[in-house]
Amino acid sequence: MRGERRQQVRLDDAEEVLVEAGLVDADYVAAQLGTSFDSDQDAARAAVQAGDVSPHPLFEAQWIGRRRSWQRAGQHPVLWYVSERRRRNRISPHPLVDPRVVLAAHPEARHHPFGALSYWLSVSGPSTALPTRILPRKVSWGTYRAAAIEAAAAWRAEVVLERPELAGPTPALPRSLGASPVVTVVMAAQDAGPLVRETVASLQAQTFTDWHLVAVDRGSLDDTAAVLQGMAAFDDRITLVRESRCGHAHALNVALEHGTAEHVGFLPLGRQWLPDMLGSLVAHAHESGSAAVLAGVGAVGRDRAELLAGRPVDLATALLRRAAIKDVGGFDETLGGSVERDLLLRLTRDHDPVAVDVPVLRRPDSASTGYGDDWDSVVLERQLVDWDAAAARETADDLVSHVLPLGPEPRRTVEWLGAVPRDGAELVLVGVRLRRAHHVLAASIAAIISGARFVSVPAAVSTSAATNVGIAQAAGSTVVLVRPEAMPPRQPIEARLAEVVHRPGVAVAQPLVVDLDGVILSAGARFSGHNPHPELFLAGLPTSDAVRIGECEVAAPAAPMVALRTEAAVALRGLGAQFHSVLAETDLGLRARAAGWGGSVVVPDAVITSRTPYASPEELIGAMSSLRSTAATPPPDQAADLLLRAGLEVTDQRNRRVTADPEDRTAPSVLVPELVVRPVLGIHESPPRLRWAVDIAAPAASRGDRWGDTYFARSLADALERRGQHVAIDRRDARERDSRDHDDVLLVLRGLDRVAPRPGLLNVEWIISHPDMIVREEVAGFDLVYAASTSWSARMSREWGTPIEPLLQCTDTRWFHPDRAEPDTGPALLFVGNSRGIYRYAVRSALAIGADLTLHGNDWTEFVERDQIASGGVANEEVGALYASAGVVLNDHHLDMRRDSFASNRLFDAAACGARILSDRIDGLEETFSGLVLPFDNEHELARLVKPPYEAFPDNATRREIATRIIAEHSFDKRAETLIDDAVRRIVARR
Repeated sequence: MRGERRQQVRLDDAEEVLVEAGLVDADYVAAQLGTSFDSDQDAARAAVQAGDVSPHPLFEAQWIGRRRSWQRAGQHPVLWYVSERRRRNRISPHPLVDPRVVLAAHPEARHHPFGALSYWLSVSGPSTALPTRILPRKVSWGTYRAAAIEAAAAWRAEVVLERPELAGPTPALPRSLGASPVVTVVMAAQDAGPLVRETVASLQAQTFTDWHLVAVDRGSLDDTAAVLQGMAAFDDRITLVRESRCGHAHALNVALEHGTAEHVGFLPLGRQWLPDMLGSLVAHAHESGSAAVLAGVGAVGRDRAELLAGRPVDLATALLRRAAIKDVGGFDETLGGSVERDLLLRLTRDHDPVAVDVPVLRRPDSASTGYGDDWDSVVLERQLVDWDAAAARETADDLVSHVLPLGPEPRRTVEWLGAVPRDGAELVLVGVRLRRAHHVLAASIAAIISGARFVSVPAAVSTSAATNVGIAQAAGSTVVLVRPEAMPPRQPIEARLAEVVHRPGVAVAQPLVVDLDGVILSAGARFSGHNPHPELFLAGLPTSDAVRIGECEVAAPAAPMVALRTEAAVALRGLGAQFHSVLAETDLGLRARAAGWGGSVVVPDAVITSRTPYASPEELIGAMSSLRSTAATPPPDQAADLLLRAGLEVTDQRNRRVTADPEDRTAPSVLVPELVVRPVLGIHESPPRLRWAVDIAAPAASRGDRWGDTYFARSLADALERRGQHVAIDRRDARERDSRDHDDVLLVLRGLDRVAPRPGLLNVEWIISHPDMIVREEVAGFDLVYAASTSWSARMSREWGTPIEPLLQCTDTRWFHPDRAEPDTGPALLFVGNSRGIYRYAVRSALAIGADLTLHGNDWTEFVERDQIASGGVANEEVGALYASAGVVLNDHHLDMRRDSFASNRLFDAAACGARILSDRIDGLEETFSGLVLPFDNEHELARLVKPPYEAFPDNATRREIATRIIAEHSFDKRAETLIDDAVRRIVARR
């Protein structure tokens, strides 16, 4: 019956497709909409009509396409998904649905008319494990469904709130209201003379006349006080109090001290009241007996819950009882803003306000704090976080708590959920007024992962305040504070950071922060003696400089991730909530030092990547202002001494202007200190020491980690470092870093990318692959050129007239030598390498003859069956053991490398292990490898050579002797010697 119905469904009918595909869950839709449904059809109709509602716990429109393809097509997301017939089996409709997992278990799902998810749902029950790879353990579909429904209901309960009803109409005023005056109206005035007459006139025009105005002048420089004094001369209900320049809260408290009435009203300069305003508020206050009467028309907060949720506060349309204000201590003069919200929140702890239906003139627009101090967040955080309770809570010594306020992108949240929760670590996610999709995804996935928790904050508070909410709930003895722009580290680093912060004298530890190009973004904050603003230490330099300096103390942290003891974080009351985001950790580090908790340490072997620059100009300008007003005195600057460890000396200090608008000289700006450095001249040292930039074509971050170029460059860099050189490895994205000007040598390991020489440096090119991509003009621009082929070097030197020296590839003798394993104890036939997107000659030939091939590497599933792949890759340090134990190791080359006899790095690695090697044919195999490498030209030859007892190869003892020679002649150490000697000679000749 269902199969027959499928033929009738039109792909332009979203409701029918939802039901037929099984992609509607009535309970889940009901939880989001706060209702119930009699049928799936009703639920589908409601989901389509509601818009931003997910029809099913495992289908989330916000997840399936970053470009919102269905919106451009004008389709419902489910229709777009099921109609993308060629792509839908590759599209993940939810973070916990991996089509590859579904298709591996159910190949027939590939042909399902509604896609892999619909098929999986049709054959799965509540106990079926979710088709995902991101969870640390298996979780059943029924378990997740229950968590998703609960999360959806919680989101609705938090976001979709019924507003309190307004009390009305206005009751009649009694004949007697007690002592006169009934109302004290307070006003704080400063430099607003033109507004005085109009504002006070609206008070004098009130139909209720038993009031007393106390106006406090805050040391105005204009005629504000004079105008108030003149009006007071003609109206004895007006009292002027003169104060020196002072804060707004202090002025209001002074006004309250001069008042005697039972009720208090607030009239800021520039506001006006309708004639019946004051009388109506007094009547409601008398009728209700409430300590707080609020004119609730419009968006203003009507009760404590709405005030906590961040709705606007307007004391100019409120009437409070003087006794209640006195009980809570009046206005808080330590606050730089949001004193009205703070007062109302403290007052409404014990007194329920009454919101009344009293008309008001247009309320002022809510003032934006821009990037200045966020005092609303400070006030709200006081209500959201109980620091005393947090201090009394026990924490686990062996647990590290990550606290992550969530940004706007759900994918980043899921990345952290898949990376952090593990033994010894927990993840506390803090959501601040999240959209439905993000809230439900974060809450539901966290609910099914052990070690993950989701906390929702209903108010729009700063990232720093949200972090503090998470700190107060951390269960570990160490907290790692993470900002949304931080990417999960490629390797766990929390244990390393925790070890550092639990040392005596250390309060805060930060990892080394790099940008998306792999260049240092921050190694902490440093302060100069003449500028209160911090500089990001080591910004723009390669990570090798930070590693060379080593773990060190800095003035304060400056990073989107910092670690400290939970005890210290609680005692310091977390991050300064007035900081929107950046520099909050810098302020925390300075306060920790001043309070005696210890200093701040940078841990360069713990690295994180930031998706964004440290701060935009506007963010930095605002944060600098906050830091100036709160920070303790920084310690003496040690940057010059630390930079000497990296071979850099400080020659000067200067200030760099950071402005919100470079085209506008009047735009807000700050001066940021900046060290002027140059490399220490090491050419005349013994042995000579140079700074090398090794350029490779591999991309940054994890994308390039598995490239052969990356392993090659690391081994070469280590060999150069062992000879006293300073080496930075620049991947493709980092080659334009400005700090290359501090280097002596640019060494390009020529692979896929052509790299322009750097003026002022010794430019060296080592062509190790892809000779077809090299042209005469390229090599002519370099001072020294090497190539990993003897024959090609000689031929191109003759043809192009540019000397090209042969310098063959080599091996890292730390990992590749005969003692890694006993011969013939491992795989009979071995290939270790990625597919490179092609069905490689060696692998194709081995499988064609039915050989017992052990295959390790990435991206092979397009060409071979999964059960023929031993692993997705082997750590470079472990490959040598496989080579040494194998019966035969297979190798092949790119077409142009084979033609021009560029021997691959794999040949040298396997030969150093004494392995038997079969390779496609290139010139010079016998001369270089002395029989360890035999060529095969076809599958027939391969079949003959791979059969034991391998009579075509030398015996074990001879192979070991050859391996010893390979190690002596073709190691990275040997190549490093050649490179250093040639570079030193050329640089000395230049001078």
